[in-house]
Amino acid sequence: MPQPELSVVTTLYRSAPYIEAFLARARAAAEAVSASHEIVVVDDGSPDDALEIALRVARADPRIRVIELSRNFGHHAAILAGLTHARGERVFLVDSDLEEPPELLIRFAEVLEREGADVVYGHHDQRVGSRARQWASGLFWRLFNLLSETRTQENICHVRLMRRAYVQALLSLPERNIFLGGLYAWPGFRQVPVRVERVINREVSTYDFKRRLALALRSIVAFSARPLHLVFLVGSSIAAISLVVGLVVLALRLLWGKEMLVGFASLILSIWFLGGLTIMSLGVIGLYIAQLYTETKARPRWLVRRIHGGEDPS
Repeated sequence: MPQPELSVVTTLYRSAPYIEAFLARARAAAEAVSASHEIVVVDDGSPDDALEIALRVARADPRIRVIELSRNFGHHAAILAGLTHARGERVFLVDSDLEEPPELLIRFAEVLEREGADVVYGHHDQRVGSRARQWASGLFWRLFNLLSETRTQENICHVRLMRRAYVQALLSLPERNIFLGGLYAWPGFRQVPVRVERVINREVSTYDFKRRLALALRSIVAFSARPLHLVFLVGSSIAAISLVVGLVVLALRLLWGKEMLVGFASLILSIWFLGGLTIMSLGVIGLYIAQLYTETKARPRWLVRRIHGGEDPS
């Protein structure tokens, strides 16, 4: 089977309102960049009829392949599944919800060649969405870069054009707890950011608060041991302060007969503070143990139920 020069990769999850228009626009953009191309669509257990729509379009175009996963494995796992099945020397990744237009491929291809880059990726200024969402997003990226050994551009998008060597390096990373915001940056290579305009099309995000919080915790744990260092430093500082205070109280009692830190309120506040700190520290350690537990099980990050279409990418 001939190898295409360009692969366009996208995922499906509640994408029925967008997928038909997306595929039409993605095909037009791909044809403008390379006559030899394919489109890889990964169905991440979408609960609507997005898969049926994609299959209907794919039956009329052999350059479209649909990778049907056995269930919902999550957006980041579905992206890696799509990159695994992409065969092009250049791979363009973009979401199918049209929040970032697929026509960015043409612009990214020009930048890739002009800059001699391995990756051209999009980022936005997060001016869309609610104020709470903007604030939480900005806080997350600042916190991630503060704690992580792997620094990354704030407010990055998944839309990116990549050369084959970079894609292979990205796929070689074996993590089961996947956070692509960090994994994109970790391999290095020459990566060029491009600011893109983002339009929120979904009334309700597929990432609710619970999922966002879980992803934030996993990402920091996956890319930094500094929370453990912080727990150690806080514990050591409290122990040192307690020792000093204890010596002062003992000296005042023995030398001057004075009593300090007496009373129910001071005792209860001390117990609550140290108890809360202990539970928090155990929670931080527990996050790392959970990470190790998931990684050592080494279960597949996704399972493919069926591959549809894609007979001839030329």
